[in-house]
Amino acid sequence: MIQCSYKEVIDGLNSGKIKLIRFCVNNYSHYRNCVIERTEEKLPNGRSLFLIEVNPTHDSSEKITFIDSFMENTKLFHMGKKGRFTLKQLWPRITILEIVNN
Repeated sequence: MIQCSYKEVIDGLNSGKIKLIRFCVNNYSHYRNCVIERTEEKLPNGRSLFLIEVNPTHDSSEKITFIDSFMENTKLFHMGKKGRFTLKQLWPRITILEIVNN
């Protein structure tokens, strides 16, 4: 099992140290294969645009993309009658499956 704090993961994604993180939400099968990936898009003017794509489901139905940095207050997870939650709120229930560093 991979151990990382929430802050380490967010700082790593925002700084570019982490390219990809794969995780699951314990005891919630809908979110058993979540992926957050940081990519770089080259613009025609030569500059780069950094995207952080959050794909909490296998079918991409809940995918969201942030530009430059992860927006921590975004409620990414829809837990039915329990409501919507941010990654930080669910962090105690997160198991990291894989981290790919740059």
